[in-house]
Amino acid sequence: MNAFKCNFMALCLVIGLYPLVQAQEDATEGKPNIVLILVDDAGLMDFGAFGGESCTPNIDRLAEHGMMFTNMHASPVCAPSRAMLLTGSDSHLTGVANLPEMLPQAFRGKPGYGGVLNNRVQTIATRLKALNYNTYVTGKWHLGHDENTLPTRRGFDRSFILDASGADNYEARGYLPFKPTAQWHADGTAVNLPDNFYSSKTYIDKIISFHQEEKNRDNPFFSFVSFQAIHAPVQAPKEFVGHYKPIYKEGWDKLRLNRFESAKKLGFIPQNAKLNDDFPKFRKWDALTKEEQEMYITDMAVTAGMLEAMDFHIGRYVNYLTEKGWMDNTIFIITSDNGPDGASDYHTKAAIRWALNQGYHRDFDLYGDKGYYGAIGPEFAHAMASPFSYFKYYTGEGGLRVPLIMSGKNLPKQVKSDVFCFFTDIAPTIYDLVGLSTSANEGYAPITGKSMLPHINNPEHPVYGKEEGVGLEVANSSAYFLNGYKIVKNNIPLGDNNWHLYHIASDPGETNDIASKHPVLFQKMLSAYQDYAEAVGVIQMPEGYSAVGEVGKKSIVAVLKSVFPYLEGVIIFITLFFIWRAKQKW
Repeated sequence: MNAFKCNFMALCLVIGLYPLVQAQEDATEGKPNIVLILVDDAGLMDFGAFGGESCTPNIDRLAEHGMMFTNMHASPVCAPSRAMLLTGSDSHLTGVANLPEMLPQAFRGKPGYGGVLNNRVQTIATRLKALNYNTYVTGKWHLGHDENTLPTRRGFDRSFILDASGADNYEARGYLPFKPTAQWHADGTAVNLPDNFYSSKTYIDKIISFHQEEKNRDNPFFSFVSFQAIHAPVQAPKEFVGHYKPIYKEGWDKLRLNRFESAKKLGFIPQNAKLNDDFPKFRKWDALTKEEQEMYITDMAVTAGMLEAMDFHIGRYVNYLTEKGWMDNTIFIITSDNGPDGASDYHTKAAIRWALNQGYHRDFDLYGDKGYYGAIGPEFAHAMASPFSYFKYYTGEGGLRVPLIMSGKNLPKQVKSDVFCFFTDIAPTIYDLVGLSTSANEGYAPITGKSMLPHINNPEHPVYGKEEGVGLEVANSSAYFLNGYKIVKNNIPLGDNNWHLYHIASDPGETNDIASKHPVLFQKMLSAYQDYAEAVGVIQMPEGYSAVGEVGKKSIVAVLKSVFPYLEGVIIFITLFFIWRAKQKW
């Protein structure tokens, strides 16, 4: 009797659960796999398909068989971009309004400025779990580093991540004086790096291993691969580097002009667009010594090689998905978190001395390989950002305009789009593609981005209407976009902290300030920006603040702290010596 009762109850339970199981299967069936690839510090024209010098055949093939977007805008710095990418919400609403590395101490912990994803937002991974997706992440996280803010608490089943803003690509080592160490985590636990670690290689190794170890292989998957390439220190296996050195021997002035002309030929900018003026503070290539030129040529070659190495490993992942028969049901989304890194800190004598003390080297005969400490500098960053002005840290187009590729199941092929779009649009587009609501769940901060799917399905349909504007603020640099126009305020040292108005649809280089010619529009956009800033909680940085300056200041303090014990000993010795001499004389 008991056995009959148990079996009867089990049968009832199965029957009762059947609608739920069936609903889950129906929700999952036919859903595309999503692979989101994020490159670090790559400008619009860095991929081969976008006119860059790097050999990126795998990325180029995905672009050729999909859509290329040439008017996508990110934040000018990495963590706010990542927060917006993964949530679809403005960075201030996510808790990552600024980088902790760039935030004055007095502002830490203020609403919106915690530097880690808050609980007011949900990630793409969390939302996709509702559809039974397997969710994986490898690479740079930079959105939290404790048990409450690592990927395991943000919807990811499996993870292997760097929790910091950057690190050595071969060893567990930091890259700035105030970031001398780096930590990786696997599934929420701090781990040592595997043997033969190279960031781009290992992140693909790990993402493939997650598939291999997965028990629920019939579920669709969401893979977020967040590369360190091409964040400083730029490093790449030597075999990917040497062939690029001749390309950059004519220097940054020539590269800047070449990319500008290439952008015209590719139709990325209007034929009558003008190249912006160079910054007066920048050096001319011919004014450098031969040794200095060789240094920068080598760093640029390593940067290009780092992109090629990353592309090579992306190809390994594509091949794996193809072998498993999953590629036809997979959508690839590839983009970058901001424009090229123009920080000058890496080439100062103090920074190089610190790097050498940390075990890095600047041996140009061993370029790119393990221990190499490379960075491109501001002049080459501005050249890489061409045809636009400014670069990372600034809200000029060179800091914001990044490549976007969407390729895969049911998406148009061989299509280029110059429609204005924003980083917060990627999450709701993914939701639209898989059948989720593009609005935030009840109780969470609003999703401020818009789905791009209507535009993907009909190129005549813009993402934003004529009266729909988009605001942006990071580290005291700001912008507001409206119907082909842009007001922008760039912070010091390269900016003047004043608002300017440009028609970026015809003047993407921001060469002609038309604020005085269109005062009504200028005031309308300023007012719209103020409404945006109040709505999301923008906090004004203190007088004299600059993002680059804050990083430099923290680096100097860290260097002084590192040598303080020795200085303290010297001071004590000298003090005791003079006391002894005084006593002898007395």
